[in-house]
Amino acid sequence: MIRYSKGRFSGKFDSARDLSVWKVLQWKLFQRPSRKTNIEPLPVADRSDALAQSEDFICWLSHASFLIQLGGRRILIDPVFGDIPFYKRQIPAPYDISQLGKIDYLLLSHTHYDHFDVPSLKAVAPLHPKALLPLKMGKLLQKKTGIAQTAECDWFESFEEGGVKITLVPAKHWGRRGIFDKNRVLWGGYVLEYGGRTVYFAGDTAYGEHFKTIGEKFDIDIALLPIGAYKPEFIMKHNHLNPQEAFDAFSALGARRMIPMHYGTFKLTDEPLDEPLQWMETIAKKHPGKVLFLKPGEVWRWDQPEVS
Repeated sequence: MIRYSKGRFSGKFDSARDLSVWKVLQWKLFQRPSRKTNIEPLPVADRSDALAQSEDFICWLSHASFLIQLGGRRILIDPVFGDIPFYKRQIPAPYDISQLGKIDYLLLSHTHYDHFDVPSLKAVAPLHPKALLPLKMGKLLQKKTGIAQTAECDWFESFEEGGVKITLVPAKHWGRRGIFDKNRVLWGGYVLEYGGRTVYFAGDTAYGEHFKTIGEKFDIDIALLPIGAYKPEFIMKHNHLNPQEAFDAFSALGARRMIPMHYGTFKLTDEPLDEPLQWMETIAKKHPGKVLFLKPGEVWRWDQPEVS
């Protein structure tokens, strides 16, 4: 499925192998997407006290960033609180770092700048979380941020403490931060388990058979799946999901509900910023009760049937 050789990861779920420099240049130099001007920005939840609770919850912090509480442990995933290189936030971050509370675990899915954001991670460092990471990421994290308390996992390896179990699972993607470091760090998603509750965070991924494999290994309650950054298709289909592919992935997982993510925050690719949400809403109408739409900063609790 994946192998490590000569300092790089490669194999079946290395989507970088499906890309070429010519494809990227063709997109950047010759393709001119139509410009949509009447775009409604995502509304951000105005609930400064929403995180001050003891019940388990899921809070979407925008883009692919989540704060999840399971068994009283707070888990922060792929935090990005500000702009990233070459891209400005289109909506404000819903919370200051001081409002997140004590962070027990920090999870990072891969090294791309919109997931591994050094200023945000430096802001998290004083909270002294334990970082759970894909293989070979610990040294990079410590060098960039000073966070040294880490545990690295291969796909389907787990970390367990206090009844909370966190497993790294495959994703069809890749990683890079500079010219010469492609795929030197593993990538992936995570499955979080506690007390019969199971959350799957996909990270960045294209569609693949890994969804069926993950669904066979875990009984997933909530699947956090990316729906944006899918145009132009000849480039992005190797890296990301569009809304229909995300729902197909949800079905392959056998999960009970999905929460869409990875849209509305950064204009990374050619589709209009509001298109992924509109497309996903159309799909959701055909499948009542399956998709939970959260505003950035909104909290969903396990004891509530619908989004608050």
